[in-house]
Amino acid sequence: KCIRRGVKDVAKAIRKGEKGFVVIAGDISPIDVISHLPVLCEEHKIPYCYVPARLDLGQAIGSNTPCSTILITKNDEYKEKYKQWYQRRVRGIKELPSIY
Repeated sequence: KCIRRGVKDVAKAIRKGEKGFVVIAGDISPIDVISHLPVLCEEHKIPYCYVPARLDLGQAIGSNTPCSTILITKNDEYKEKYKQWYQRRVRGIKELPSIY
């Protein structure tokens, strides 16, 4: 499996030591459902980002069902593409201006 989806599955995978990139939907209500994920990601040094809608996140992984969060892990089939994509995303996140 190269994609873990759902808060429970993503949190379990992170705690077990899986590495990758976490994407969290920003329109989750109540926010308490996902509020522990950024802390968990930071503790395990896993980069994460937010997308505006869970519907978009579900469609991005090829599902008609909305998805609150996903963990994208490495796979030998697309190792080089993952590395390029990962570096662009992390660089883009680091370049974002702080509003605080």
